[in-house]
Amino acid sequence: MTKIKIILCCLFTFFSLSVLAQKEGLRFFRGSWLKAIEEAKKSKKLIFVNVYTDWSESSQRMKEEIFPLKMVGDKYNAQFINYRVDGDWQEGESFNNRYQVEVYPTYLYINGDGVVVYRSSGYREDPLWFISLADTALYIHEARQAMPAWQASYPDRKNDKEFVREYLNRLIIFEMPSDTINMVRDQFFSQLSPSELKDTATASVLLKSLITVTSPAFEHIMANQAFYKGFAPELSLTLGSVIINSIMKATASPDDDLFRKADAFSSKLEDPLPRYPYLVFLYRNEYYLATKQIQRMIDRSPVFMDSICRIGEEGFRLRDQQLFEQIMRPYTSGEQDSTQVEDFPYLKESARSYYSKYTASVMNKAASLFLQHATDVKDLRKACVWAARSVDMDMYNYAYYTTLSQLYAKVGMRREAVSTMEAAISLAKQQRVPETILSIYKDALKAL
Repeated sequence: MTKIKIILCCLFTFFSLSVLAQKEGLRFFRGSWLKAIEEAKKSKKLIFVNVYTDWSESSQRMKEEIFPLKMVGDKYNAQFINYRVDGDWQEGESFNNRYQVEVYPTYLYINGDGVVVYRSSGYREDPLWFISLADTALYIHEARQAMPAWQASYPDRKNDKEFVREYLNRLIIFEMPSDTINMVRDQFFSQLSPSELKDTATASVLLKSLITVTSPAFEHIMANQAFYKGFAPELSLTLGSVIINSIMKATASPDDDLFRKADAFSSKLEDPLPRYPYLVFLYRNEYYLATKQIQRMIDRSPVFMDSICRIGEEGFRLRDQQLFEQIMRPYTSGEQDSTQVEDFPYLKESARSYYSKYTASVMNKAASLFLQHATDVKDLRKACVWAARSVDMDMYNYAYYTTLSQLYAKVGMRREAVSTMEAAISLAKQQRVPETILSIYKDALKAL
């Protein structure tokens, strides 16, 4: 009898602890979505929505390891109306369509009007990460509500550096008009002393506010890349994006002054990402085409293209491996869940030769531009070299063969043009391309 009492006592303790853990952890709203919206409007709280599936390992780990924790419950139960949606059921379909849910779990922080304030996804074993999502959502929500007051206060407080720094940060978060961001940032930057420019919070806001290269703040950051890199690991990506965005904006205008500034800065970026030089090259050519500077494009392209041709097979192999490791790092480190990526094995295999195949596409694009615009045989022969290299680097891309074939024809190499077009047709048939494309290639072959 005593043994039975002990067993019953242990069972009672076990179930009591389980119930207690459930009470201490994150508690989900039991009513309908409409009721949750009503409650959010009445309480002026955000709704935290966990969109999950039973087959998602990350969803299950969040449910078992993170949601039951007291620290998570203390935060989310007090600050949010917590709601869960099974992505595989009818309500999940509605959420997926309305809020563009593509991975599980997805976390939506939604206001009483049904508008997403903040979103995130995935799993991490550190509960502080999940709590930081809540803090970010609450900050954005509160900042959005207070924005009219900040806008009204700016004219009288534009010399208050702390106020302006926070105001600039809010302008960036809410993606306010670029003219407004530029004006506030440049006025703020003009007040800063050398020591204030080294404050990491200030420097971070300046970095996030950059839109084009026509800013004293951009010039300062470009001149001090070593300092900024110490706390901004994605500095090269950010600055490179500003330079490329400036070239694109100059092309759309067109704006020769903006283009010249961006072009001058393009070679001063330290430790650029692998695709950066190629993107600068491509968008620079777009600018020349838009401004009818065809000869300028023809004169400048060979310098860059020849530098690519000098990269040997071993050089491309090493670059492919480096980029592959970079692409896979979020998955190998556990930051992202590969099981949530559709056809991940194909993505992984493709990533092994991403650099060389991307290079091939750039070389073929340059060759195509020469095919369309160059008239001098010497220039066309250079383009033949680039097109032939693109075929060597991505031999299953039948479109590259057609560019090479047409270039061969233009420089009088008819036999090579015919055999290359035949190879393009053969590859296209193997890959079962539409008959309309095949007929175009066949007509091109007859014309040769």
